[in-house]
Amino acid sequence: MTDIGNGLLQLVPRAEARQSMKDFKSDQEVRWCPGCGDYAILAAVQGFMPELGLARENIVFVSGIGCSSRFPYYMNTYGMHSIHGRAPAIATGLATSRRDLSVWVVTGDGDALSIGGNHLIHALRRNVNLKILLFNNRIYGLTKGQYSPTSEVGKVTKSTPM
Repeated sequence: MTDIGNGLLQLVPRAEARQSMKDFKSDQEVRWCPGCGDYAILAAVQGFMPELGLARENIVFVSGIGCSSRFPYYMNTYGMHSIHGRAPAIATGLATSRRDLSVWVVTGDGDALSIGGNHLIHALRRNVNLKILLFNNRIYGLTKGQYSPTSEVGKVTKSTPM
C-alpha cells in the first residue's frame, strides 16, 4: 500500500476491503478513437487507484469538454461532466466544501489552457487540495483538428490553414 502521508488526503475515508483495478472500471463502453493515448492514461489511473486505498464513494472526477472529459464515465467512482473550461472552478467548490473527498480534475490542453485557463490559474493560486490530470495531445481532438495552445508553432489544420 502506498504511504499517502499526513496531508489532507488523510481526511478521505479509507476503503474497508482491499480493492483491485477491476473495482475502478465502470460498465460504460470506452468511446475514444483507436490508438488514442487516453486509453493508457485511463489504464494507469485505474491501476494505481487501488494502491491509494481510498473509498471509491469518496473519489470524484470532475471534467470539462473534450475527449479527455469522458474520463469520469469510465471510472467506477463519482464523476461530474461540467461545461468547457469550468472543471477547476467546480472542483474547487467541491474540494473546499467537502474535505472528505479526493477531488480530481480531468481536462485537456484546450479545455484547461485556453477556454478554462483563468479557472486553472485560480485553482492553482488558491492551492486547493485538487489533483489535476491534464491530457495534452496538442490539438482539439474532439473537433478533429483545431489547434490548441500547446500545438506546435506553424501547425496547419483544417480550421487554421495559415
